[in-house]
Amino acid sequence: MSVNKVIELMSESSTSWEDAAQKAVSKAAKSVKNIRSVWVQDFSATVNGKGKLATYRVTCKVTFGVED
Repeated sequence: MSVNKVIELMSESSTSWEDAAQKAVSKAAKSVKNIRSVWVQDFSATVNGKGKLATYRVTCKVTFGVED
């Protein structure tokens, strides 16, 4: 039988939403083993004074296996 656990993370990038999600997974992987998937639940961004996107933000759920 397999048991999974889910944690919710928020991350930010000045490059892209994909990079923000990758940063969340990479950071989690430093302390969490057996990461199986990531679900990006929410996208948002900040806007600079010139009407351009400045930072990309994601809220994501990372699923990992719980060991016996």
